[in-house]
Amino acid sequence: MTDYHDRKSFNLHVLRSKIVNWKQGHEDNEHSQRAVDFLIKKLKNSEGVLDSLAKVLLNPYLPSPCITIPPSVDKRIQIVYRKEFPHVVYCRLWRFADLQNYHELIPSSQCRYPFSSGNNRNQKHVCINPYHYDRVPSQVLPSIIEPRINNENTPPTPPLSMCSPDPYSPQFSNHHTLSSWCTINYYEYSSKVGDQFRASSSQIFVDGYTSPYRNFSNRFSLGLLENIKRQKGVEFVRESIGRGIELIEHCNGDVSIRNRSWSCSVFVQSILYNRLIGSNDFTIHHLPRRQSIHSIFNSSLFAQLVNDPLATYESILDLTKLCSIQVSFKYGWGYEYGQREITSTPCWLSILINEPLRLLDARLQQLQPQQATTSS
Repeated sequence: MTDYHDRKSFNLHVLRSKIVNWKQGHEDNEHSQRAVDFLIKKLKNSEGVLDSLAKVLLNPYLPSPCITIPPSVDKRIQIVYRKEFPHVVYCRLWRFADLQNYHELIPSSQCRYPFSSGNNRNQKHVCINPYHYDRVPSQVLPSIIEPRINNENTPPTPPLSMCSPDPYSPQFSNHHTLSSWCTINYYEYSSKVGDQFRASSSQIFVDGYTSPYRNFSNRFSLGLLENIKRQKGVEFVRESIGRGIELIEHCNGDVSIRNRSWSCSVFVQSILYNRLIGSNDFTIHHLPRRQSIHSIFNSSLFAQLVNDPLATYESILDLTKLCSIQVSFKYGWGYEYGQREITSTPCWLSILINEPLRLLDARLQQLQPQQATTSS
């Protein structure tokens, strides 16, 4: 009996090594191993299922059975620091290395137990066979995932330094007098790392390299920032940032963002942009490599909200959150991406647009006396 268990343990160890080595792309080794360990634990007592999985990965385009696990209450699985839908985890691991979320997958006709995002409490099995799912063509993905992006070949609006000032734009007429038009803080999970970066140039680059600030005043190089408590998952993301992102403040006060990386996706949340395009405030936008969003901050819409004649002190104060933009590298957050908060992602930025905050202060000073008079 002991010999049988020893042989079984040895076979599982060999199988685990093979399955891990079949991974696609550059997924973090720790995450890959944990994902495989989780699956082996779920499948090891099911006769022949692990062997079936190995055959699927060895002969991917032959007909294959469903490889199923029981769904959890919220239908997700926790692997290291990420909580995701299981079929997404294993499709990314073994087939689609750049897969971001379940919206990008559709079950094949041969799958008997496909993943369902609905409230189907009768679903007892979920198939994680990566070859029972196909990639959804990018042109039919939901708009909540892909923002309105500008193609790399589209010439961008020139930055402020290349524009003539507009004296007839009262809402942003004084923004060039501020010492910095935005401030950027860098975080690793919930910990702020390094000093705040103040953008004095209208064109800013945030990259993963190691160029000192004093040499390039328009460049925030994250590779310089040290963190003695840095986790392994953070290092993996930092290595992929590369050319990073570009931020441009345009002459009308709008702000655009471009993903300059050759390999790293960027995820962006801007409440003001979401209101501009009619999305939910908390929508997270996937910005693929070499793509851009022009009005991630739209000065015209912001001015309308600030100058609303029916606005109250409280409603103007609430506009503060519209002056902030969150950007994460490599991994998204929110319901579609398996991370509840941006603080669950390894590397991210908080970008604060300063001129709108100045306008809010001025508007609040106008409303403060009225509020005091009303309360008396």
